Amino acid sequence: MRKESPITRRAPLLSGLALLLAFLLLVVVLLPDVAAPPFQDADQAITDAARDTRSPFLTSVAVFLDYIGQRPWGAVLLAGVLIPLLVTRRLRAALLVAVAWLVTSAVTVPLVKTLLDRERPLQQLVETGTASFPSGHTAYAAVLAMSVVAVWPGRRGWALAGGLLFTALMGWSRIYLGVHWFSDTLAGALIGWSIALLTWWALPQERTSEKVGGQETPAGPPERDRDGG
Repeated sequence: MRKESPITRRAPLLSGLALLLAFLLLVVVLLPDVAAPPFQDADQAITDAARDTRSPFLTSVAVFLDYIGQRPWGAVLLAGVLIPLLVTRRLRAALLVAVAWLVTSAVTVPLVKTLLDRERPLQQLVETGTASFPSGHTAYAAVLAMSVVAVWPGRRGWALAGGLLFTALMGWSRIYLGVHWFSDTLAGALIGWSIALLTWWALPQERTSEKVGGQETPAGPPERDRDGG
């Protein structure tokens, strides 16, 4: 039976904690003056630059991303990840995706939005109804993308590349549409990635089996040891 090294098993934990720390530092910098944080000028410059690039084609792309990041299309995309896992009885993998999404999109993002209540930019191209920080769309994209990386070990490199691209495009669309500052999208990505990684570490690793010489043998990483290592 092949065993993961302690470094490999701890990688999601260490990466998740580092990203969570970066998110918390961003919150600490924002807290003293939510309306005018130290990075507000940079946020405004990025928003102005994005606004200058507006075109019918780019607007259609950004609006499409806006749709798939909210109900009901966001739920459809989530189901597109969960259903194949459930059908193939990869229940632990499905649980990882569901828990990471719930903690991010149903708990953490709404809570932080309510506590900080940061105002959104002006000249928005789509309607919004909540506070600005962090970006819920970007957090959704980030947590879903990193969860796919966690449950798709055979193509993890490709999944990571695609997930980073999806998250970046979602963040760009929020700035382009004028509904978020850059720091909002950065915070959304950090919290989504960190929660997915920490959920990946916290839940037992899935074990699959493959047939070798007519007999089933375990393949893939074993369950995490009791000591959490």
